[in-house]
Amino acid sequence: MKTEKNKQRLDVILQGDFNLNAVRQISSLLKDCTELSIDLINARFVTSKAVIYMHNLMHADTPVTVQIKNPPKVFFELLKTLGLHKVWKLEEIVQP
Repeated sequence: MKTEKNKQRLDVILQGDFNLNAVRQISSLLKDCTELSIDLINARFVTSKAVIYMHNLMHADTPVTVQIKNPPKVFFELLKTLGLHKVWKLEEIVQP
């Protein structure tokens, strides 16, 4: 995982899948950040734990702005399965 922290923003480029291990690493680095950008360029899949983690961040008492770059196709399939495609503002979250 490559990371860069700049004031209130954490940028992450995952070197593998977005799973519980990645969630734990991101969580330990996210302290005091209000923005999180995750590049999934190298991810083959995204687990439900990772999606739930992002959802909880975005809907916490002190919400974190989450942006996703280069999500694999399975990311959108998982959102649909979990019913979050209707809740999330994907045009704001998913970046080209």
